[in-house]
Amino acid sequence: MSTATWRFIDSGWASGARQMAVDDALLTLCGRGHSPPTLRLFSFRPPCLSLGRFQPVPPETHREAGLEVVRRPTGGRAVLHRGDICYSVIAPVDHPLLAGSIHQSYGKIARALAEGLAILGLPPLREAAAQGRLPAGEWCFEAIAPHELALDGAKLVGSAQLRRDGILLQQGSIRLASPGGQPSAAISLEESLGRRVPRREMARALVEGFTRAWGVRFRRGRLTAEEEQLAQRLEREKYATTAWTWQLNLAPSAGG
Repeated sequence: MSTATWRFIDSGWASGARQMAVDDALLTLCGRGHSPPTLRLFSFRPPCLSLGRFQPVPPETHREAGLEVVRRPTGGRAVLHRGDICYSVIAPVDHPLLAGSIHQSYGKIARALAEGLAILGLPPLREAAAQGRLPAGEWCFEAIAPHELALDGAKLVGSAQLRRDGILLQQGSIRLASPGGQPSAAISLEESLGRRVPRREMARALVEGFTRAWGVRFRRGRLTAEEEQLAQRLEREKYATTAWTWQLNLAPSAGG
């Protein structure tokens, strides 16, 4: 079991463009050897619809007044970020805790997430088994991809992964409460536990879950000056632009 030290960042609430730019910056700089393996938690304010990297733009009817729209660097389908907490894991693909295929690394992260959710009082969660092609649909929480976590057949965590320049970025959404406004076969923590889970309690449980599952130490940190500078540039020049958000891409990436 590893005794490595990872960085933990809780970025709190920010716009969709800002949150996606931060993950992209960490991915890029980890590839240059300038950023350490990092577990990051974040939330969206205002509420945000995030599109998968290669997802066609949903119909006009899926847009709401006051709802931001952003395109993620990772694949998968649309997620309505309202009443959720998001995580990202950034590390080299050959890191001992993550090495293997995309699905193997998915499974290793899923086990750490399940450990954290068990701390909150959920029963042991199982990863979804590998299956054939997922049903057609626009929403991440309409279907359960392999190694995503579900409770009694209802999806609890949606995740998507990108590998670039030898670095892994996995992003995911955990529902604290039902967001409404979209078709769903999912369940929230509030529904499954019968109580509201404050964001701070969820964050503590996730960090402890990764600590127990992976045997790592987490040191709370913040963005370096280099990471902040790159994140601001990516937000301004990429994630906040209509050219990026509303493009129709051609090649798929792993994720649900």
